[in-house]
Formats: sequence, structure tokens, C-alpha cells
Amino acid sequence: MTTLDRDATEEQLIEIDRLTDRLGRRPGIKDSFSKLDLNNNGFRLLFSASWIWAEPHKSLLSAPQGWVRVREVAALDHWERSWKKSGSPTNANVFTPALLSDPNMHIYGRLAGDGFDAGCIANRSTQVVGISNIFSLAGTPQAFQDAISLATIAFSVDSPLVGYDRGEALDEMKKLGFKPVGQLRIWLSDEGA
Repeated sequence: MTTLDRDATEEQLIEIDRLTDRLGRRPGIKDSFSKLDLNNNGFRLLFSASWIWAEPHKSLLSAPQGWVRVREVAALDHWERSWKKSGSPTNANVFTPALLSDPNMHIYGRLAGDGFDAGCIANRSTQVVGISNIFSLAGTPQAFQDAISLATIAFSVDSPLVGYDRGEALDEMKKLGFKPVGQLRIWLSDEGA
């Protein structure tokens, strides 16, 4: 579940309860404005991050070497295992095969042996191109620039780029021209924590 209104916290809490009843479990929540306190509602804070935004990156239009679009379920499984090795904050399976058929969602990985040593996700909306889940098992910052190139080439050289990051990843994106523009929090059920 993702919150879309900064000021509708009461309505969002009601909807979280409704969705929990309907699903029989608590959903994951992306608190897009960092406004909800769900600590006493059966959730735990997974992490806080900064929304980031950048003007179009027309200068990064060369396709990076060794990267491929993930198009098959087996490759997606390899990609997710690599993403988790890079420091994922959850052990749960996050990326469903349905993502592979969404024309507005591209998952990319840099080939290494029978898997991937780096990856990212690019997605398109009507006004922006999103970049997320950037990882590099070698810890090299080149993966961030490669992700920007892939997203720009795949969807639009004229659209602003957005995403969210924290820690070292946020630092790398700021070096590449992204600006923090707000805060968000990700909450998970505290069951089994």
C-alpha cells in the first residue's frame, strides 16, 4: 500500500485496517510523506529514505556494457537473489513475475557468470521516469550512472528522473545531480520480526 495524500492520515489508518482485515495480514506500507506512526499498530519501520529528483540526463545516453533487460522468471529469480545479497532490508520475495510483462517497468541486470553482479529497475509514468533498487555486489558507484543511462534510454530523454534512496546510495545519486525533495518511510508487519 502506498500513501498518496500528505494530509489524509486518519483516512489512511482506516484503510490500512480495512486492507489488513481483507488480506488477513498486515500489508507493507510506503508512507510517501513520512507522516504515519505505525509502531503501535502492528508494524515495524523497515527504513526511512529521501525522495530524489533530477532534470533529464541527456548526457548519459550511451548504453552501458554487459547489462540486459530481465525478461524471464528464472532470470528474475537470479536477479532478486543478487539484489538480496547486496544488502536488501528484507528476506521476503518482493518482485513478482507480473512485473516482467508490464511495458512501463524494466528490470535490468549486469551479467556475471550465471547471474547478475549489479542491477536496477526503471519505470515510466506520465510525467517522470523512476529509478530504484540499484545494486552492485562489487560496491562500485558505476552502477548508479549505468542505471540512469538505462532508464533514460528505455523511456525518455526528456523526462525528469525520480526515485528514493538513503545512505551511500543517496550520496551517489546526489553526486549525479539528484536533489532530495522529501522523506518517506517503509513499514512492514511486525509479525515474525
